[in-house]
Amino acid sequence: MVSTFDCWEVLGLPAGSDERSIKRQYARQLKTTRPDEDPVAFQRLREAYEQALQIMRDGGLDESEQAAADFMAEPFVVRSHPHEPLNPTPSPYEQAVELLSGFDDADVEQYWDKASAKGCGPEFERLLFQRCADHPEAHTALLTWGLEKRQWLTPWQQIIGGEFQQQRLAFALTTVLYNRLDQHMAAGEDAYFFDCLEQHSRQGWLSDFSRRQALQVHVLNLFLNTESWSPALFQRVCQLFGWDDEAAVVPIADKSWQYLRRRCEQQAWLNELRSLMQLREQQPSARANAATLFLLCTAPAQQAQLAADFGEEDWHACEQLSGIFASQYPDLLGIFPNHNPRFWEALVVHKAPPYGLKRSACVITLGLILNSMDQPDFMFTVTIILLPLYIAGGVLAAYVGKWLLTHWASLTQYLYDVDLQISLWCVRHKLIKDRRYLVIRNSGGYLALGFLIWKLLGILGLATYVLTGAIGLLRFTGSAPTDRQYRWRKPLQAIYRIAGLSPLQWLFGVSMLCVIGYVQLHMPGTVLTKS
Repeated sequence: MVSTFDCWEVLGLPAGSDERSIKRQYARQLKTTRPDEDPVAFQRLREAYEQALQIMRDGGLDESEQAAADFMAEPFVVRSHPHEPLNPTPSPYEQAVELLSGFDDADVEQYWDKASAKGCGPEFERLLFQRCADHPEAHTALLTWGLEKRQWLTPWQQIIGGEFQQQRLAFALTTVLYNRLDQHMAAGEDAYFFDCLEQHSRQGWLSDFSRRQALQVHVLNLFLNTESWSPALFQRVCQLFGWDDEAAVVPIADKSWQYLRRRCEQQAWLNELRSLMQLREQQPSARANAATLFLLCTAPAQQAQLAADFGEEDWHACEQLSGIFASQYPDLLGIFPNHNPRFWEALVVHKAPPYGLKRSACVITLGLILNSMDQPDFMFTVTIILLPLYIAGGVLAAYVGKWLLTHWASLTQYLYDVDLQISLWCVRHKLIKDRRYLVIRNSGGYLALGFLIWKLLGILGLATYVLTGAIGLLRFTGSAPTDRQYRWRKPLQAIYRIAGLSPLQWLFGVSMLCVIGYVQLHMPGTVLTKS
């Protein structure tokens, strides 16, 4: 640091000059002392200028200093003694300049220890500060040392730096920090982004309100301008800056802040659905199936393949997800076709009852056999011989009925919406298992088969048909195996599977067949078995 009297000598002014003279003389010397040509002389001139101004603002020189200045202004003759060598001690500033001549940023700690030992620490630190301010990009290690060890750019900084120098250093630091944050956010490196942000936010130079607020604004703009980021990262950043408090002041418009919060909730919701989709194979569930269907909007072929195996629980889960998207996350409706969260309703295609043709053929065959038992010349032997003809008749009638039902299906297309609503009502009241079993469309086949049974076996046959179906509504566990390989390995279990009847249905159906057969043999022509 320049002493009180050296500052007037460096400026070339008498001690106690006024402020106007100091500024004029400083401007004249700046023309010959440039920082790019002689940085040491420029730094010395700058220090002298600032100290002279400070003296004037403090009220000028006191009496002792004025007397010393007058004494120094008188002619002074140096008498040297011949036996006394002239070897003046270097000033602290000169010692600091000498240390800086061989300075290396990597060894700053060693040079700092030397400067402290020689008593020129403040002058040496000032020169290091000037070195970083002139070329901050070239002295990153030195700048880091100054921030961490000497609290540069903080209220605890021990040297006096110019405002321009401090702003230049702060600008260089923020530029490097912002570039790092931008790179981590663009690459999706959430962990590196937060570690970098947390580490720098603890540094003292960011304790300044304006710098910290500028950093917060930059981070918020990153979230606003980046399409994809994790909700966990946003929540951790909110905790770091205290934004998780409802009373917190966020340095952006409230509309933008609410938009970010909605995006965080939406991202968390989508991540939850993605997790269900990924764990669908290990932890299958109706909700996981529905989440997979909703996330496959860009792959309609896969959607149709997935929906083909859906049951009523899966469709119910789709209804729940549709309601959540429509009520809580309307901004996400754009991911669905035509912005419709109920797009999946188009995938609810009609599903005919399983083994309908085989079951109809069996029922008609039994009806033909029982109908022929009331003939006077009925013989079991003949019936067994003619069994292939009865079977052929039953199969032929079943195929004719299937052809007729195609026309019925065409007519019911005009009532599809009504049919779907009725089917949903039946599902909610557990009358049918799946909304795809459209009631109006499927009722045509059941009614036609019931009419045929009534024509063949009368009221008793029709009652057997209706009550057997009604018992099926009790949802007893069927004895049919789920493995289709049983069809060929164990024919009896294959019959159980095709029939799809519960044990109670089997018991009731077989009992009623025996009753009908007995009535046909012993009470022929009775009204019970005649239409």
